[in-house]
Amino acid sequence: MLPVTHDYLSSVLGLRRAGVTETLIRFEELGLIRKMRGVVRICERESLEQRACSCYRLIANAYNASEGTRNVGGPGP
Repeated sequence: MLPVTHDYLSSVLGLRRAGVTETLIRFEELGLIRKMRGVVRICERESLEQRACSCYRLIANAYNASEGTRNVGGPGP
């Protein structure tokens, strides 16, 4: 599961939020993901990577980078 919002994805990808929402809906209809409020669950990773082109890797890298900065300094409270 990825704890992300449509706004976050749109800013990372440099796209309008509406375009991100439309794409997530399409991916969900194809069974590639499940989206919930603030969370995207990847159901079919390989198929998602193929359909998402370089966008999947961009999102994954941005997410991993943000997780790394949150974990700097050890565990939180």
